[in-house]
Amino acid sequence: KKQQKQQRLLVIQSLKEIENEVTKVLDVLGLQPPCSYNEVLLQLKEKALMRAGLVEDDVIRLIKERAEVRRNKDFLKSDQMRAHLQAKGIALMDVGTETIWRPCVPVQQDSEIVPSEGQKVPPKPESA
Repeated sequence: KKQQKQQRLLVIQSLKEIENEVTKVLDVLGLQPPCSYNEVLLQLKEKALMRAGLVEDDVIRLIKERAEVRRNKDFLKSDQMRAHLQAKGIALMDVGTETIWRPCVPVQQDSEIVPSEGQKVPPKPESA
């Protein structure tokens, strides 16, 4: 077992050395990102919030409201809340029992036409 542990440590050390060399080469070639992926995600979130005219506390509050709506099994309203945020460039992702958000491309909402009894709805135009 001691020998296996030493072999694993050697493999890890070798991988670290390869990572360092690859990082150096990418840096020389100008392909090394100037900041970490977490920093990029934070910047994208800030831009999405600014574009939506919201602050993160607003989004968190809306997520909590939506969770309550879902607990009450009002899934239509829950979907409408999600679509409203998505139209502003905020995507909600249900992960297990929690909901997280990420920036996305703003999506134009299709206004759903619900006909009254006996009313005809014109067909949607075909897209080319």
